Amino acid sequence: MRSAPETVWQKDFKRSIEGELPAALQKSLGDALDKMLQHVPAASVALAIPGEGTWSATRGLARKEPPQPVVPDQPFQVASTTKTLTAVVVLQLVEEGKLKLDDTIDRWFPDAPNAKLTTIEQLLRHTSGFVSFNAIPSLGTAYRTPAEVIALGTSQKPQFCPGANWSYTNTGYAMLGVIVEKVDGAPFADVLAKRLIKPLALTHTVMRKPGVELPVATGHAAGRPVDAPDQYATPYAAGALASTAGDLAVFWHALLAGKVLPGQSVHRMFTGMPAMIGPYAGSSSFYGMGVQLYDVPDGPGLMLGHSGGIEGFTSIVAYVPADDVYIAVAFNEKKVPAEAGLWALLRALRTYRALQ
Repeated sequence: MRSAPETVWQKDFKRSIEGELPAALQKSLGDALDKMLQHVPAASVALAIPGEGTWSATRGLARKEPPQPVVPDQPFQVASTTKTLTAVVVLQLVEEGKLKLDDTIDRWFPDAPNAKLTTIEQLLRHTSGFVSFNAIPSLGTAYRTPAEVIALGTSQKPQFCPGANWSYTNTGYAMLGVIVEKVDGAPFADVLAKRLIKPLALTHTVMRKPGVELPVATGHAAGRPVDAPDQYATPYAAGALASTAGDLAVFWHALLAGKVLPGQSVHRMFTGMPAMIGPYAGSSSFYGMGVQLYDVPDGPGLMLGHSGGIEGFTSIVAYVPADDVYIAVAFNEKKVPAEAGLWALLRALRTYRALQ
């Protein structure tokens, strides 16, 4: 179990990330991005330094066959980076006294296994024991409603007693989306827009809905386009967000700056974090309430953020305390981890600073 160290919270997170970074740094970052494009069709990237400014860029091919270049600020599917926004909305409802973290889920899901024992906090932390719906082969690629994916996940025998272990489960986050809808009285996408997307001016961020065309880049697997857009709406509150690296960086800056939740609530998201196990991460990553703590000694070091992966896309957004920088990366290629792009941008920043 890990928690974000106290030294992280001594940073002045309220400093603005508005403004332009120096031209020489922008060139170094652009060169790093161009090298990434040797491995992925397209990338949306952003790097924000508090007190200095932000650089963001979208380059490459939105689709390889037939070739279609990306347009500026074209959204990508950012998958599980959605979970942090979902967790923030849940915690806002807790702050408003409309929910409690120790509320059990039997009020909303009376038929789910262990419903009287499973709490909202356990859904947030992936300690509910529910099987993740995307691990079930019968899910398929056609759109499934939140009720369908929740039924799919809860029809399986739980992996363990609630709170006894950790296992990443999209089922739990789909349940959180339904709870938010019931408590706030509006569709989850509308709640997200009202509470986070509009107030923070995340102008390129939207939840996917079935049958609704969006100007999102096409996903790829090993260089081949993935043509099943309705599957991107299925993850719902667990990962249906389309966004840009620039918007993800703005959101994470707002989160750590206390603009969307009080500071102590943000700190609590990063406490009591067990090591992530299974296919989602190595032992260098730990999970809290909708957030990850990464510890990569021979690379970025400590990072606070969240990764995402869905058919055709990978993504990451993180704050790196040692360098006092926010970095976000989204690729439209499933086989190349966005973490590699983050590391490339961070190396470019470190090299630039070393030469100053």
